[in-house]
Amino acid sequence: MLVIAFELPWNLKKLYEAPELFTAPSFESDDIKAVFYRGLPYKGKETRIFAYYGIPKAAHGRKVPAVVLVHGGAGTAFKMWVRMWMDRGYAAIAMDLEGHVPGPCDEQDELPSHTWSGPVKPRVFNDYQLPVQDQWMYHAVADVILAHSLIRSFDEVDPTQIGITGISWGGIITSLLAGVDDRFCFAVPVYGCGFLHEPGTMYGDGFSAMPEQEAERVRLLWDPSSYLARSQVPMLWLNGSNDTHFSLHIFVKSYVLNKRCHANSVLSIHPGLGHSYEEGWASEEISAFADWATQAAPGLIHLGEMKQQGNEVTVTYTSELPVRNAKLYWCNDPTEWRTANWEPYEAFLHEELSIVKTILPHANGSFFVNVTDCRGLTVSTVVMTDARVNKTEKTSLINQQ
Repeated sequence: MLVIAFELPWNLKKLYEAPELFTAPSFESDDIKAVFYRGLPYKGKETRIFAYYGIPKAAHGRKVPAVVLVHGGAGTAFKMWVRMWMDRGYAAIAMDLEGHVPGPCDEQDELPSHTWSGPVKPRVFNDYQLPVQDQWMYHAVADVILAHSLIRSFDEVDPTQIGITGISWGGIITSLLAGVDDRFCFAVPVYGCGFLHEPGTMYGDGFSAMPEQEAERVRLLWDPSSYLARSQVPMLWLNGSNDTHFSLHIFVKSYVLNKRCHANSVLSIHPGLGHSYEEGWASEEISAFADWATQAAPGLIHLGEMKQQGNEVTVTYTSELPVRNAKLYWCNDPTEWRTANWEPYEAFLHEELSIVKTILPHANGSFFVNVTDCRGLTVSTVVMTDARVNKTEKTSLINQQ
């Protein structure tokens, strides 16, 4: 396992203590609480983080599982997100990471600020020249760890059954924390991932604009790829095939790095999935994965290694529930990842053998296989390059070495 060559920038022992809490009744409604909790000092002054949290009534007095909800760009602490998880039987906490409080509709172009704000998120680590303790990512990660410490301190919450999920930038933080905060029992990054420093996305462009030595320092500090090899938590990696910010190249590579550490991690690629809070939240694979991790509910399909022989591709699978169908997605050239055309083709289930078989429609392209269970929940193989491109061995769209 990879050993990080530098000390973590956070004092985890301190962050694992429940932070001081301040009520914010003017933002409350129904049974969802609004609070501020104390964050880390910023340039010598106190910071506080706004959050919503809610705790459903425990069945027969038993403690409930919980989830930490991490927003992305242009987001805040979403009350509706907390409500969604409460309705599923989870306690939930959603915090604001940019010194805002929610506006009248929870989401608007200009969110109100408050007086205890820490740093505001710059574009792709543009604050790298500041001391580490003054950079946004340092505070954002700490704020999420503190939110975790807060919700696990509540008597109604089972501290052994707490997970985390994040959208976009929240997915980046979720990916990073999977290798830092060892108290989580599951993690679900949506869209966001590691290997941001690699070329081809706006994140890679941000790194390339830095001096080489500074880019390497930022990679080691803030890119999830520096931490994922430490992760011991099962993760669901969920993204669209043509996400506007996170290419399959770096997303699948992040999954593979985590999969080496935890065999129960799962990849789920959704052709046509848009990049938004609403579409990310609506993916039912997330709640099913959480229920499996916290309540021993039926899990998602587990796929074995995808193998190619000639133009035939096979994938083994195991599933607690009946499998409904499988599809091959083929792309002649995924280089232009935002507009790549992933064409669906039927794949065939051999249920008695628990094998998916399919025939590649063309040569010299890239492909992955999706398998869907009777609930309509989908898991995916990694994205592979046609082995006939290289006559001696199968190659992959991602570097798995």
